[in-house]
Order: sequence, then C-alpha cells, then structure tokens
Amino acid sequence: MPRGINRRDALKLALAGGVATMLQACSPHSHPGNSEAVPRFAATLPIPPVLEPTHSDERGDYYEIEAHESAVAILAGKRTTIRAYNGIFPGPTIKAMRGRATHIRFTNKLPIPVVTHLHGGHTPSDSDGWPTDVILPAGYQVPATSLQMDHTGDTERIAQASTAKYEHNYTYPNDRRAATLWYHDHAMGATGQNVYMGLAGFYLVEDEEEHSLPLPRGRYDIPLMICARQFNDDGSFRYNPHGHAGADGDVILVNGAPWPALQVERRKYRFRILNASNATTFTLALSSALPFVQIATDGGLMSRPVEVPRIPMAMAERVEVVIDFSAYAAGDSIVLRNTERQGPLGEIMRFDITGPAVSDHGQLPDRLSVIENLRPEAAIRTRTFTLGPRPELKDHFPPIHWAINGKRFSPEHPQANPRLGDVEIWRFVYEKSPWRQTHPPHIHLVNFQILDRDGQAPRDHERGWKDTLRLDSGDDVRVIMRFDGYRGRYLMHCHNLEHEDYVMMMRFDVV
Repeated sequence: MPRGINRRDALKLALAGGVATMLQACSPHSHPGNSEAVPRFAATLPIPPVLEPTHSDERGDYYEIEAHESAVAILAGKRTTIRAYNGIFPGPTIKAMRGRATHIRFTNKLPIPVVTHLHGGHTPSDSDGWPTDVILPAGYQVPATSLQMDHTGDTERIAQASTAKYEHNYTYPNDRRAATLWYHDHAMGATGQNVYMGLAGFYLVEDEEEHSLPLPRGRYDIPLMICARQFNDDGSFRYNPHGHAGADGDVILVNGAPWPALQVERRKYRFRILNASNATTFTLALSSALPFVQIATDGGLMSRPVEVPRIPMAMAERVEVVIDFSAYAAGDSIVLRNTERQGPLGEIMRFDITGPAVSDHGQLPDRLSVIENLRPEAAIRTRTFTLGPRPELKDHFPPIHWAINGKRFSPEHPQANPRLGDVEIWRFVYEKSPWRQTHPPHIHLVNFQILDRDGQAPRDHERGWKDTLRLDSGDDVRVIMRFDGYRGRYLMHCHNLEHEDYVMMMRFDVV
C-alpha cells in the first residue's frame, strides 16, 4: 500500500473528492429535509448481511471488500448516493472466531483516498489504519515531489508508493475476547464525510466462553447501527460539518433505515447497539419504562448482567442489551427512545410484539465472564490529557480549533511512548467552555477500564472493558490499561469525527 503519501497530499485528495458534496451542501437551493415529513416506523428494520469468506486455510479466513458509490433507497421514493463497502450501508457484517485470523483485501473504487480502521481491534500497527496510510483512488499517481517529503529515508517504500496501489491487505488476529466491533473509514481530513456517506460496518468476534452461555442466538441476536443524518430534498445526504463543530442530522437511521420497526416474538432478544453518528449522542430508554438488561460494553461481556433504565452513548460506543418481550402482550408496541431529545429525534425505532410467549433459554446467568481488574498500584505512570478548544487565528466558524493538551496532531511526533507490557493510567479532562460538545476519546490497540468519573465510581453501564469514553463538559475521568501484543504507532483521538478531521488526534508509540 502507498504509505509514502503525506498529510498535505491526503488533505488535498480528501478536499478534491469531497468538493461536489460540499458544494451541494452549501448550495442555496439545498436544505435539510424536515424530519416530520419522513414517516416513522413505516420501514422494516434491515439486517446487514454476513459476508462469507472467499476461502479459508490454516492461516485464517479471507475476505474481499470493495469501497464504491451506489444509489440506494433510504427515503421513500428517492435515491441516495452512498459511499459504501460492497455498495451497501451498513457494510457487510464480518463474523470472526477468537484465535482465528481474518485477512481482508480492501479495494478502493471511490474517487477519494480511503483508510480502513477496525475500531476496537487488537491489531498490528500496519493493519490499524493510520490516517495517511491511504488506499488511493484508481488512476491517481503520487507526485515524486510529495514523496520526497516523507522523511523516512525508505527508498523502497517510496518507489512502491509511486506505482499507486489501489488495494490493501489487512490482517486482524482476533486474539482478544468476543466483542461487538466495527470497521470504518479513517482517512486524514475526510473521515467525517466518508463515514457520514456510509463507510461503516459491523465486525463481530465470537468465542467459546460466549457460546457456552444461554444468550439469544441466530435471528434473535441483532446488531443495531444508530446514526443521525440530514438529507436534501432530492434524497441526497446533506453533509454539513458546521465548520468543524460536527455533522448532525434530523433523521434517525437504524441499519440504514429511517425510524424502522421490527416485529419481535414474545421472548428474549440480544441487541448489539452502536452509535455510529458523527457528532450526535444518545441516551437510550424504552417507552415502557422497563429497564434494559445490559450484558456487554465496547470490549465484550461484563462480569454480570446489570439492569439499567437508561444508557448514555457517545459516538462510537457500543453496548449489548437483552430485552425480554415476553413481559409484553401481543399487539403491544415499544419504542426505543433517545431521552436527550424531544420530538422525532427523541425516537429511534419501534418493536412490535407478536404471537404467543415463546420458550427460550430461560434466565440469564448471574455470571457472564471473569474480567481481570487492573489495579491502580500496578500502573507504571499516569498521563493527563486535556481536551478542549483553543483560539483560532483564521477567520472561520467556530473561531477555535480542537486540541489535546493544547496541541494539534503531529503525525511525526508521538506524545506518549508506553512500553510493551506496561500498565498506565490515562486521565482525561474536559475543560469547561462555551463550546459544550461531547469529546469521546478513543484509544487504538488497547481496551481500558474506567477507574473513576469525577471522583466517583464508574456508572453501572460502563463497568467493563472499553475503548471509547463519553466525556462531557467538565468531566474528569481516569482509565487504566495494559499495552500488550504489538509495538508500533497508534492513535488516541476524539470520536466526534469532525473534531478528528480537524486534527484532534494524538500519536502514541508502543516501544
């Protein structure tokens, strides 16, 4: 893959590829669709198809995925052009087994560069999806002058880059416990727009421990990718990053369908819920006021099930819940709500209960998994990262830039160098400011445990392994993690995707 392309060229390519969409978004003849005009609960919930490997051998399972544009029906009577994996949104689901590697060849047939990141994956650095390790658009040739700016001295790498590869093979070892992960674009300066237009899909890791538990399976185990989007009158996406504050939406999509409905039997279901929005947070609740039974966080099963009436979710966080619909009568309808908003944005999808009560696996076990508790005294050091705005000299809105410890992202200079095997505590502080947006820090490579939030014990819904943290204005949160498995360069960044594009990222090297 052409790794010789630098940050400047990546940004130029991203801008060139996105200019048509940006012009359309800024046109005086285009404006966001009125969410009241989009019918709620008229669409049936789509289930993303599971991708089958092209072949398998003793080294693992092999897949082919292509990023290209396609026109799909999202709003009734209209077609929406998406950028998508294998032409569908969400992309195809990949199911992997712990201990068996996944090899994916991603091919780029979009007019822009792309990078693929397995979010939550424990992966070697060269498969992690560094923002400038791009898969180039077909026909693009990297200028030799640009390659000379790559100060690695690696002439072979530069020579390979000059031939402009349009595909890349990623290897995911799947050497961590079962969990709901997802893969999405991570291209420098273009992640927000690319994900907004559809470059995202589920990646589910399974293991024997999970298989041994009486959890809902098969068609009763359902992934839900939730996101907010805006549309123009013709049905096209209206990507508006609001300067670099974050792209929001006035239509809620679940698995690519607006406010869908799902017919459910009177039995238990497992839902794997992902907030795939660019800049929209949710607090989940059921309209019946009955609690969820949460069984997993970002990094897999919790130690025991926990009943929670509401679940706050920042961008990129995942939770898994079990809902027992046998508690309702046939003909009842239950709405999955977002209690942070009113009106249409306060509703996400509807469950329509049908038929007689169905015998399933019985009660959930009191214990789900054994989780190693990392103790603060095991930490070699504590690092503090302050997230917040800094004044911007340029004349634009908002008149700030987003920073980590007051610094913009430098691809060449790590801000931390944890040693392989070390346990560290990272403290995240969100400075109070008039720009009150959620900053969800996401740490590549590792899973972490929350030690405390604002001096108090972590909330019930976040007691488990995580890779993304909800950080709201004024929050002060400590997390603990072990850097194991792989050396190399990795990222920590805000998962408001427009903040990420506006370089609210930090390089760290595991040495």
